[in-house]
Amino acid sequence: MPTRTTEDDRSTDDPDSSPERRSVRVLLVEDAVDVAEVTAEYLERAAEELSVAVAGDALTGLDRLEEERFDCVVSDHEMPGMDGLEFLGVVRERRPELPFVLLTGKGSEDLASKAISAGVTDYVQKRSGADHYELLAQRLRSAVAKRRAEREVSALDRINRTIRQTTQQVLEADSRAEIERTVCETLADDDPYQFAWIGTVEDDRVEPSTWAGDDADDFADGTIPTGGGSTERGPTARAARTGEPQAVQNLGDATDVEARRESADDRGYAASASVPLEFEGTGYGLLTVYTDRPNAFDDRELDVLTELGETVAHGIHRAALTERLERQYETLFEESPMMAVTTRMTPDGPVVENCNRRFLQRLGFDRSTVVGQPLERFYTADSAQKLLDEGGYERALDDEFTREQRTLLTADGESVETLLRAVPREAETGDSAGTFALYVDISERKRLERENERLDKFVSVVSHDLRNPLMVIEGHAELVRKQHGNEDAEAILEATDRMEELLEDLLTLARQGEAVRETDSLLLGKLARNCWGNVDTGGASLEVTDELFVEAEASRLQQLLENLIANAVEHGSTSPASRQDAVEHGSTSPDSQARQDAVEHGSTSPGSQAHRDAVDHGADSSDDAAAGDGLTIRVGALEEGFYVADDGAGIPSDERDRIFETGYSTDDESTGFGLSIVAEIAEAHAWAVEATESDDGGARFEFHGVETTRVDG
Repeated sequence: MPTRTTEDDRSTDDPDSSPERRSVRVLLVEDAVDVAEVTAEYLERAAEELSVAVAGDALTGLDRLEEERFDCVVSDHEMPGMDGLEFLGVVRERRPELPFVLLTGKGSEDLASKAISAGVTDYVQKRSGADHYELLAQRLRSAVAKRRAEREVSALDRINRTIRQTTQQVLEADSRAEIERTVCETLADDDPYQFAWIGTVEDDRVEPSTWAGDDADDFADGTIPTGGGSTERGPTARAARTGEPQAVQNLGDATDVEARRESADDRGYAASASVPLEFEGTGYGLLTVYTDRPNAFDDRELDVLTELGETVAHGIHRAALTERLERQYETLFEESPMMAVTTRMTPDGPVVENCNRRFLQRLGFDRSTVVGQPLERFYTADSAQKLLDEGGYERALDDEFTREQRTLLTADGESVETLLRAVPREAETGDSAGTFALYVDISERKRLERENERLDKFVSVVSHDLRNPLMVIEGHAELVRKQHGNEDAEAILEATDRMEELLEDLLTLARQGEAVRETDSLLLGKLARNCWGNVDTGGASLEVTDELFVEAEASRLQQLLENLIANAVEHGSTSPASRQDAVEHGSTSPDSQARQDAVEHGSTSPGSQAHRDAVDHGADSSDDAAAGDGLTIRVGALEEGFYVADDGAGIPSDERDRIFETGYSTDDESTGFGLSIVAEIAEAHAWAVEATESDDGGARFEFHGVETTRVDG
């Protein structure tokens, strides 16, 4: 336990602070003056802690009891006006617990019986001699010690009850201010203490922050210096300096400042104690209490107060943490980029309890027109039905709600499509208080999806409408060329080839922007070898440096690899014939997307792009046989991805930022779509693609953010 320091109210008495050794004030009521003087003198000699005051009759004795503090009464029985038994009866009405010893000149069983019935503490027959007074002194000391012990036990019981009550209230309080106010009021309202206050330690002083009790506002006014001077010997200043519990048993001798000593005397405060409020090494101030009980703060009471101080500090720490978390929650709630709403359930359905700024801005409402309104007011009819009739809100209260789409209504009646996530919100009792809901605005995404659908239909229709006349033109031009060998017919055929190539690349590019929904674990090396067979690679060679699995959509990854291989062969080769015939559209695979588009739209003639690629770049062209001669294309693994590289001519550094742009090409006869398609496929997979220089000085395309698995061995 922490060290405790006390200053009691005795300068010459025995330092033993047990109840029987403390000073005892005795009121002796005796009508015979000489007997009273002798009795008082002998009693003070017999027990030095006794201090005897004399009253000549019962009425005078009653007056002195009203004006002064006495620890016991000794009274003669036979007195004029009011005898000892009558005097005892009045004292018992006013001070039921005050020890009362009755003296009588001659013993009488009847008198003793009446005295006991009236509540006398002890009954002593008068005798002469020093032994008689020593016996009387011992009886007085015992009676006072017993009463003091009973009072202290009773006070400690009351203190314990008060502490338990205070502890419970601390646990229920929501803020530091409420905790401090509750503690002070509860302690000051209870019998053991008349005044309580809490202050914060500021450098060389203690600043009172909360107080309660008799004339509290006047008494707690001002600060308390803690420097240790002669006027700073009170418990508060010493507790602030030492960080340990402190007590002063007599406020008449030591207090924080002179003004407080006078105020304490005026209010009847006899003792004071101060305990630090500390939790896990952090100080939260001091708690100081005052009582009218002299020498009140023994170790047991200081232990109880110290534990209370720790509890109060813990409560303040918890309240501060809670307040900080609540501020953070309020900030996150209010500043969330998503629309946020809290609701509560009523007999008429859920109503909005609060909403954030984003909700108000997006829907165009003022907070006053939203809070307290039925939640369904901000839903479309279909979404309101899901909320109420189909049990959406009940599922959210039961924490069974996951994610569903809801359509909100703006103040202007505009529909806002959202993705809703709702969870139950608990009250302090643990019961469900309503829900916390987040609405993610997906209106733009839905709009883009609809635009993509319209674009896909448009591209398909346009492609179909253009292919039919192209096929007619191509057929007639082919007949003219075969019959007449006309150069104009040859030019027409080349133009139709070019237009079909553009159509197929446009179709491919339009479809690559769609997000990938399903992926498979694909063996990259195996897929690259398959793609190699689908592209006219001439004299080039393929090396797979690392074997790994890649999570991707098979058809798109195949098209990506075929475009990169074709691009490397056509642009990476140093063969003049290859450069003269450069094309960038890529795949000739019958399974490729381009071939699928051709079949889908009726282009199965020998003049289709897939067929032309095979003819233009295959074994039928002696000029193109040299394409790719000496070129090596490598496919390998990165830490989180893969690469495709070649040892050809490479890409100039000033062009690497532009090669993925749609339509960009250094070749007049190229569509400029090949690498744009590669970039679209990568983006659809959420990959990052970068063009760099290979170790051999050629082109290298790196793909990052790819989910891969190395093949062991």
